[in-house]
Amino acid sequence: MNVSLCRDDATYSAGGYLRASWRVSRVKLEELSSVEVSVLWYTEGKGDEDLSVHYFRRYDAANLRNLGIGDSQPIHCRLPPSPLSYRGHLLKIQWGIRVRVFVEEGREAVAEHPFYVVARKPEALEMSEMIQSELARVDAPAKSPLHRRLPAVMRRWRSRPAGSARS
Repeated sequence: MNVSLCRDDATYSAGGYLRASWRVSRVKLEELSSVEVSVLWYTEGKGDEDLSVHYFRRYDAANLRNLGIGDSQPIHCRLPPSPLSYRGHLLKIQWGIRVRVFVEEGREAVAEHPFYVVARKPEALEMSEMIQSELARVDAPAKSPLHRRLPAVMRRWRSRPAGSARS
């Protein structure tokens, strides 16, 4: 089984879209009874552990024959605004894509690919030409040259007690 995310950093904005794909290999189509694909989050740590499925799709044997199981199959869903991924000392909230493959003999295999849901990054504002020209007029405060500051720095350094270390 293989799960591929569309983002290399595996980081998605809350409320944004998740695009991924899955594929089953090394199993003959005749041996498969069904495949379940889900996007979910779960908690680990102190207290009760929670699990919530956000997206779920089950493919039975007939669906799998029509799909062409050797090809990558897409997953598209809009992520909710919460919960955000979190890794604390007492609690961890983990998002993932889980693919469960069921074969005729009653066996199953599970693959999970984690990803992160983060707060939406603010969109960059385009600066108008007027704002850019105003910013160009503002002069950065000039620092005094090093040769003028050096005597004061040297006096402070020499007046420190011997053996004192700055922390």
